Amino acid sequence: MKKVFLFSTVLFGMFLTGNTSVDAASIESADKMPDISQEKVMVGYYQNWASYGDGYKGGTAKSMNLTDINKDYNVIDVAFMTGDALPTFKPYNMSDAEFKQQVAELNEQGRAVLISLGGANAQISLHKGQEQELADRIIELVKTYGFDGLDIDLEQNAIIADDNQTVIPDALKIVKDHYKKEGKNFIITMAPEFPYLRNGGAYESYITQLEDYYDFIAPQLYNQNGDGISGSNGWVAQNDDAKKYEFLSSMTDALANGTNGFVKIPAEKLALGLPANIDGAANGFVKNPKDVYRTFETMANTGHELKGIMTWSVNWDEGADKDGKSYNGQFAKDYRDLIHGTTGEKPEVPEKDTEAPTVPTTIKKTNITKSSIAFTWTASTDNVKVDHYNIYRNDKLVGTSRSTDFSDTDLKDNTSYSYQVSAVDAAGNESAKSKTTTFKTLEDIKDTEKPTTVTNVKASDITNTSLTLNWKAASDNVGVDHYVVYRDGKELKTVTGTSLKEANLTKDTTYNYQITAVDAAGNESAKSDKLSVTTTNEEVSTDSWDASAIYNEGDTVTYQGNTYKAKWWTQGDKPNSSDVWELVDGSDEWSKDKAYQGGAIVEYDGHTYQAKWWTQGDKPDSSDVWVLQDK
Repeated sequence: MKKVFLFSTVLFGMFLTGNTSVDAASIESADKMPDISQEKVMVGYYQNWASYGDGYKGGTAKSMNLTDINKDYNVIDVAFMTGDALPTFKPYNMSDAEFKQQVAELNEQGRAVLISLGGANAQISLHKGQEQELADRIIELVKTYGFDGLDIDLEQNAIIADDNQTVIPDALKIVKDHYKKEGKNFIITMAPEFPYLRNGGAYESYITQLEDYYDFIAPQLYNQNGDGISGSNGWVAQNDDAKKYEFLSSMTDALANGTNGFVKIPAEKLALGLPANIDGAANGFVKNPKDVYRTFETMANTGHELKGIMTWSVNWDEGADKDGKSYNGQFAKDYRDLIHGTTGEKPEVPEKDTEAPTVPTTIKKTNITKSSIAFTWTASTDNVKVDHYNIYRNDKLVGTSRSTDFSDTDLKDNTSYSYQVSAVDAAGNESAKSKTTTFKTLEDIKDTEKPTTVTNVKASDITNTSLTLNWKAASDNVGVDHYVVYRDGKELKTVTGTSLKEANLTKDTTYNYQITAVDAAGNESAKSDKLSVTTTNEEVSTDSWDASAIYNEGDTVTYQGNTYKAKWWTQGDKPNSSDVWELVDGSDEWSKDKAYQGGAIVEYDGHTYQAKWWTQGDKPDSSDVWVLQDK
């Protein structure tokens, strides 16, 4: 620690004596620690490495300076502080002093820059007694780089490794109290994957111990595939794009209230973590931003104002797809109004603005169901700016909207509702209400008719450990919603299509399959005729990973020459780039003459390394392309 501090001191002296272009006066701003306690936040992770073609869809994240980050991001998390001994950080493309000056420029704009501890592949293992040592390291990094706080982004085994769950919180308390004595607020945040936020989950200990210390938490609501939450209409998977609003609203409600099996994170300390685009995550990208806006409005209507949003990453937001087409900062553009207002800044309001906006007109329906009514209206105008609209149902205020559309939910079927809309400006002046428009929800006609019985069930691609089932689609008076596959009389899986691939079966074993069709009302058909299938008697070999196959906890596959074991249910997650898979074996000795693909595991000088991307000739112990895997 002393060695690093002396080095940063030498750098400081260098630019004071004119040996570098870093501005000593402006760099003092990096010590300010901006106060964001009363602000909504747009958090963006900054990738401290160069990227090429490593997106989930083959895109490339943009390499950039901190000062190039879109100004809509008022909190930047620098990724990552890591290391298998005492974690640390080093800029990849500039000197320490240059990095601190860039932090200073952001601080001058009121933007906070945090160091993020961990990352998906981090090997962090701390032991009791290292609390003060870790606190000193964090304070040292603050002095060297001007960081305003720390974000906990531990994933996989690093969450619970050794004494991490007590050492890290205790060290952060020391740091926060240290800067509190200087009149500063050292910001503490977390970005856990949402499954770890269930009661008894790995992150509960961090949240409990830092309850009076953390500033906000931004759960990662992505990369979890079929995991999700029980909504008002049953299970809602995180990767179900058709039910994105239901997933987001159910999850935020559960976290804000500590219900539905999740720990409590107060709404004013809760931000939604979302990928910037389809290259930033395997799944979870929100295709329609209105689902996020609607979630915020729903929470606000129940008295829960959310803290903001987070994304991985600012580099992906400005990156490009596999064809080189720029994403052009679309994430920041989509949510600028949600966090900052339309222009990214709060509108200036005259001291005596008493002029109300014009009255909204032309309320038109856009969609009506048995339990919801959605409608739009013509925008109002104002001498300064319209801030939002109030929506009245039967003369009672039921919601607000910053756009010119609204969806009213949880209504009774076959019932008429009357709506009016008013416009409100930033000074609080409210227009008169619009003319009353009445809509009627659809009648809830009970569907009691079952779908037809599934027929023509066949098996194909039968091996010693796998097979594929196919069947003819059933019909229904309304429509088939899904199919239930039974194996040996027990429910196996629910699917929406007419096929299912089974993996990890036992050789030379007979399995009996039946299938039913289920409609949206829950009516289930009779079971199909029983199909008996016997796997082959070949020697059992580990299955190769198949993107269409379903794997359960404990299943093993091979991928790119390595063997992986599933931690929980998964489908479509690549073993070398998803937390659901655990590497079992498959490494070989590194060779300078051999080309390695991203994800390849090698042994070198007694240690295990994993390749980030394609490489040949780069030594694992001296190249950024390799990540140390063992401790």
